[in-house]
Amino acid sequence: MIYITGDTHNSEDMTTVSSRNMKLCCAEQKSDYQKITNLIILGDFGLPWFNCPVDEDGIHPTNKTDIYLLDWYNKKPFKILAVMGNHDNYEMIEKLPSVEMFDSTALKVSENIFYLKRGEVYNIENKKFLILGGAKSDDKEYRIPYKSWWHQEEWTDEEKERCLQRLYDHNFHFDYVLSHTGPSKGIACTDSYYLDEENFLQLKTDSTVAFNDIIDSKIAYKKWFFGHWHSDWGYEHYQSTKYVPLYRLGIVLLE
Repeated sequence: MIYITGDTHNSEDMTTVSSRNMKLCCAEQKSDYQKITNLIILGDFGLPWFNCPVDEDGIHPTNKTDIYLLDWYNKKPFKILAVMGNHDNYEMIEKLPSVEMFDSTALKVSENIFYLKRGEVYNIENKKFLILGGAKSDDKEYRIPYKSWWHQEEWTDEEKERCLQRLYDHNFHFDYVLSHTGPSKGIACTDSYYLDEENFLQLKTDSTVAFNDIIDSKIAYKKWFFGHWHSDWGYEHYQSTKYVPLYRLGIVLLE
């Protein structure tokens, strides 16, 4: 069983994936927490946040918070799969070892934690997932390059081309899309502010949103899950929408 939720921001929002919170969300969906085999975090996972040694086994953190979180996640009874966000340490992510899983390759943080590569397609529990990710930080002027902000948060042209080829390879059909920020139509669901056309168009100044819109126009899928906007609108309206923004609550995929 797959459980999908929003940003955890290293330790800041780690209670999002506490067993207590996840059990409550499972109970509301008449599902058994004990049956979760894969937990998916929709970007801004933030582990590791600090630079540290890396080898074929994954990271070896030296920061106390990262050490604690690594141990905490490794004790979870399911795999942790993270989409890349904008508040993630891309310098460290790029050093992670690549491992084969879900009919593709992922990046190994530890024995129990993996980053899903953006632009890749994964077969997880017989469901086909298109993985996007990234976003433009609107607070980067207050952040320090390569310590709390990384330019790799936005896609390169080469990455976009490879992703578009993946769409063709899979006949433009997927079960689910996982991203950090959403397509503009999905983001607009989170706030009436975007009912104003000028405000709505402002969303497309984020190159990742603009690319997500291109993807959205080309593919068929059941649901598009995304985080970033700190909204659980998708949890509340799950049955009536294909856009599912999540933050502290989680959705169980059974079908």
